[in-house]
Amino acid sequence: MAHAFEQAGGKVMQAEVKDFDLTGGTVTAVQTTQGTVACDDIVLATGVWSKPLMAKLGLNVPLESERGYHVIFEDATGGPSRPIMIASGKFVATPMAQGVRCAGILEFGGLEADPSKAPLALLRRQAKAAFPNLKAANEIEWLGHRPAPTDSLPLIGQVGTSRFYTAFGHHHIGLTGGPKTGRLIAGMIMDQPGNTDMKPYHPQRFGNV
Repeated sequence: MAHAFEQAGGKVMQAEVKDFDLTGGTVTAVQTTQGTVACDDIVLATGVWSKPLMAKLGLNVPLESERGYHVIFEDATGGPSRPIMIASGKFVATPMAQGVRCAGILEFGGLEADPSKAPLALLRRQAKAAFPNLKAANEIEWLGHRPAPTDSLPLIGQVGTSRFYTAFGHHHIGLTGGPKTGRLIAGMIMDQPGNTDMKPYHPQRFGNV
């Protein structure tokens, strides 16, 4: 996707966003660790890391990180031959080229805390109970952050008339909701809105700080 973006004339830049410049209520530039980047429009699609950036605009978004855990049992034997949901254990086991991935445990723990031991221990116990013959060459632990607004709806739209657009807060379905959200945002920027009622997703629905 990055290559296709560059082929279409886009430029990929890796930098930390520090602030935004607004002139007359309209965004004109992004302040980054790589310098100032002038712009006509901004799309904020930074997942759970969007909350502090929204605060730069004076907006307090009640957004928390759903910390999801999984364990990959590398080169595993004795596991499932196809994806299976273990309802009693509250997890899904998926055979992959790397091994068997067991996932499904969540916690609200913020961005700063280290990974918790309890969710990973629970996954291991449930996997052992479901697949008593499961053996692995190695185990890989993973923690990922999912952006969870309090009303469970993503923030999609323009902040006032600032030319600052939001596209985040999709919980677990960012890969599913991302393409549709991108199309909606592109239509807004090009003044070609779709026929979807966007009021429930308005980025200012929570009010100001």
